[in-house]
Amino acid sequence: MRKVITAILLTAILVMSQLAVFASPDTIAADSAGNSNGLVVVTRPKNQKDSTFDNAYIISGYGKEGTTVTLYSFSAVDGIYKKIYNETQFVDENGVAQKVSVASEVKIGASGLFMNTIPLSQGVNDVLVRAENGDKIQLMKLSLTKYSYNLFDIIKSLTD
Repeated sequence: MRKVITAILLTAILVMSQLAVFASPDTIAADSAGNSNGLVVVTRPKNQKDSTFDNAYIISGYGKEGTTVTLYSFSAVDGIYKKIYNETQFVDENGVAQKVSVASEVKIGASGLFMNTIPLSQGVNDVLVRAENGDKIQLMKLSLTKYSYNLFDIIKSLTD
């Protein structure tokens, strides 16, 4: 019996250790290119460019079931795209509020739809959508501009 339990535990550890291999990378070079098209279609923003006054933006679309969609934000300081993490809060069993950072990553299910909310910084936010299904990778660049409620930005938003 002890050997069976040991074998099950070793198998579980082996399987779990392989999960990290399939995770999306934390960074992507700015000049990277995918090797596929048609894994996903982004429907919001409609033309790969949008502007808003909101602090967050919902990126949505549809694609092939089983495709993993990950969102990245461009870091001008480093010249690379970094995986976006959203902070979420929950109350644990002891009633204590906890904060957790969750990657902006979703796996498309049977409906074929995906959506994810990302935080926006003031000004232009360059976002990279990375879709992966098996050995196929699709990259799509988006430009989202966050305006403030000052008169200059309001007038500028009318011309975008």
